[in-house]
Amino acid sequence: MTDTHLGVDRWFVGSPRGWRRADDHLASLRAALAPAFAGEVNLVVHTGDLFDRSLPPARAIEEARVLLTELGRCVPVVVMPGNHDRRGLLGSVGSGISGVQVVDEAARVEVAGLRLGVVPWLALAADWASAAARACAGGVDFLLAHQAFDGCRVNRFTFRAGRHPDTVGPEHLPKGVTRVLSGHIHPRQSLRYGEATVVFPGSSERTSFTEADEVKSTVTWELDREVRWVFTALPVRPMQVVAHPSALGTIQADTLVRLTGAARTREFEREVVRAGAWVEPWKEPDRQVALFSMR
Repeated sequence: MTDTHLGVDRWFVGSPRGWRRADDHLASLRAALAPAFAGEVNLVVHTGDLFDRSLPPARAIEEARVLLTELGRCVPVVVMPGNHDRRGLLGSVGSGISGVQVVDEAARVEVAGLRLGVVPWLALAADWASAAARACAGGVDFLLAHQAFDGCRVNRFTFRAGRHPDTVGPEHLPKGVTRVLSGHIHPRQSLRYGEATVVFPGSSERTSFTEADEVKSTVTWELDREVRWVFTALPVRPMQVVAHPSALGTIQADTLVRLTGAARTREFEREVVRAGAWVEPWKEPDRQVALFSMR
């Protein structure tokens, strides 16, 4: 799993008193971990962006530590930072949680009978390639990353190695690596580079309205005579962009709504809230006064 973005500090008009968007992210994380708490998996890996920002709120840190402590009692856990965790996780989560390994720098980790090359996010693909080569020296079963890979897509945008400085391509992968688990890219997807498969679980919760139509998930790997993997969809709060008041009947209760175009009026906002949905705050356009000098 990846990109849980705990500690998101957002509110919506009409939401219950005391609610915050961070509650949804925490609930999605717990839902994602249900198989682990049920004893159905042997290892949990989190491939970065545990928190939404590098200096997370104290409440988010405490919630993460409580959850990881519970999880570590059930199954081994490996957690690494992403670009949003650019200060690392040892300073917040710490290293003293039983069963949980926090890996802030590129390293080779052996856990649950597996060899993992763990390489947190780096700003330059060449630096990432060097770190990956060190972490995977001697061979690994999985390479854990938090990078954009050549060919991965977000909406209509495609990342390309050489064009974007942190995007890595097949030439950056260490020899012999066949399985890569990567974070950073929020829509779930997979890529093939010859014998290497790169799998992105995607974020566990929608982080913006551009993700309103995306299915959020984890990836479960099964290592038997054959190696198989499957996306497992997560329950997440619906989001909807509404551009015209005629769409009122399509809005369900407890949905996060962004109003645009003809729908962006205070009167329609109140109607949406009365329908039980929660509306993204917006400001009235600034009134501008033109001053002319006459001579």
